[in-house]
Amino acid sequence: MDADEAMRRYASGDAAAFNELYETLSPRLYAFCVRLAGRQGDADDLFQEAFLKLHRARATYVTSANVLHWAFAIVRSTYLDRLRTRARRPEQFAEPTEDALKTLPASGETPESDLQALALARLIDRELQGMSERNRSAYILLKLEGLSAAEAAAVIGTTEQAVKQRAFRAHEALREATTRAGWSKIQRG
Repeated sequence: MDADEAMRRYASGDAAAFNELYETLSPRLYAFCVRLAGRQGDADDLFQEAFLKLHRARATYVTSANVLHWAFAIVRSTYLDRLRTRARRPEQFAEPTEDALKTLPASGETPESDLQALALARLIDRELQGMSERNRSAYILLKLEGLSAAEAAAVIGTTEQAVKQRAFRAHEALREATTRAGWSKIQRG
C-alpha cells in the first residue's frame, strides 16, 4: 500500500486506512525516533506521541504533500518540544542505555567482527547524541533515511544549503571521532 494514498483516505475519514498507514510508516518513523532520542524508552515515547499528533493533525494534511516527509517533520517537532520541556524542567536522567544497539543484526562472520561492529556502532551513536540536534537531524535524514537535500530541508524547515552544511559537519565529526578511536577513516560523502 502506498503511504500517500493511505493518508489521503485516512484524512478524508476512512478509519480503516490508519492500519495501512501505520504498517507503511512505522518502521521508518520508529528508526528516526531511535536515532533522534538515543534511548529506546525515549524513542518509544516519542514514536507514540508523534503518531498521536499525526492522528490529530490528519484533517490538516495537504493531500499533495509527501506523507513520509510530513511525518518526519511531526517526529522532529515532537522531539524538539520534548527537548524544550527538559530544558525548562531539568531532571536527573539516566545514562543512555544501549537497547537500540542490541537490536543490530549479527553479521554471521565471526564473534570478533560482531563485537567490533557493535563497538563502532556505540562510538557513532555516542557521537551523534553529542552533536547539535540540527546537525544530527540533517545527517540522519540525508545519510541514513536517504532523503534528498530538498526533502530534508522541507522536513527541517530550512534551506537545502543549510541541510547540506549541517550534514557535512555531522559527517566530519563522525569521521574525526572514528579516526581518534583508531578506526579507518569514514569516507567523505
